[in-house]
Amino acid sequence: MVQKIVIIGGGGHAKVLIEIIKLLGQYNIIGILDSQFATGTSIAGIPVLGKDDLMSNLYANGVKNACIAVGSIKDNSKRKNLYEKVKQFGFQIPSLLHPYSIISKDTIISEGVQVTAGAIIQKGSTIGSNSIINTGAIIEHDCVIGKHVHVCPGVVISGDCVIGDSAFIGAGSVVIQGLKIGENSIVGAGAVVNSNVAGSNRVMGIPARIVNSDW
Repeated sequence: MVQKIVIIGGGGHAKVLIEIIKLLGQYNIIGILDSQFATGTSIAGIPVLGKDDLMSNLYANGVKNACIAVGSIKDNSKRKNLYEKVKQFGFQIPSLLHPYSIISKDTIISEGVQVTAGAIIQKGSTIGSNSIINTGAIIEHDCVIGKHVHVCPGVVISGDCVIGDSAFIGAGSVVIQGLKIGENSIVGAGAVVNSNVAGSNRVMGIPARIVNSDW
């Protein structure tokens, strides 16, 4: 039976997820909630219904599934807060796995995980709730990816790595075998991480080094 789902957020990441949902064929998208777009605006063929304050009415009227379609650039806090808000209303947040991704049957995928086209997740890995494994990213064997993590396009995370909650792993970066990236840390685009990164740090470069200034 096809179930109803509402999209929370109407930006570029929403367009990617709308395509995945349509390809999977398991949900009927009833609309998008986003305060930045006028009601009635069409995004990838889906109408904007209004703001987030419609969530309770939608849930009461039989929409039991929600998709967090807000991506992140360095800061994952907005996505995390939306996830927690949606859960408080009682919505289910299904995992959305692109049919052209490659995911080992031995992988543990938690609630709300989004895996886009071309991503590869190898045997023995765990992906925490509300995390994004973006286009063409590679998660090698036996990795642990925490909650609310964004692994950006083209990232390579080598085997036996641990990525802490709410970390942001920038596009095209590489994390060498067996390392730990602490929670809330940011790895800059194109960085090569060859040593552990403590929580709430920013690193960039080849090899990656801690930076204090914003970038």
